[in-house]
Amino acid sequence: MPVTKETISSLKRTNISADEEKTKSRVKDDFLALRNKQKTAIVELTGLKRTSIYRVFREGNISAKIVLAMAQVLNVSPYYYTGESDEKGEFNDSVLAGFLANKGYTKQAEHVSVNKAAAPAAASAPAPAAPASAKPRGFALDFTNSVELGETAGQLEVEEAVQLLRALFIRAKAGGNAAQIADVVKRCLLV
Repeated sequence: MPVTKETISSLKRTNISADEEKTKSRVKDDFLALRNKQKTAIVELTGLKRTSIYRVFREGNISAKIVLAMAQVLNVSPYYYTGESDEKGEFNDSVLAGFLANKGYTKQAEHVSVNKAAAPAAASAPAPAAPASAKPRGFALDFTNSVELGETAGQLEVEEAVQLLRALFIRAKAGGNAAQIADVVKRCLLV
């Protein structure tokens, strides 16, 4: 489901960059490489002027509006532009819903999830195996060793898994060791 102009207009214009230097270079490189038609599509989706995007080049501050518009037009993970991931990945409904929920836009994330559930189910390819370098270390290893999966762990519905992730991210905002667990989960989801 593509991000609509209405969804983007409901997002705040606050900075969500995790690494300003990465954000500066990635947005500049990708935006300047675009054709005029694609640049116009991004500007129209955001409802902003081009100067707002050029400001990202100088300052490294980026809003969710610009991130999602660029991610959709270029089919790149929004986490790439915020500096939270070094992999370009791809832009799809699950990445979109996770990104929106992670940034505190739960209403918009639920809207994406509802529309995704209403769409006909497509044949899904098996998930690629995690690379050897993605083995958990330190705290992550302790956490994964301490978790005991019950009989129903593999039988979670997508909606239940999303609810569990939302609860985890809410706890992470409150601090404590849930923040570390949320970071581990984010890294696992991005692999």
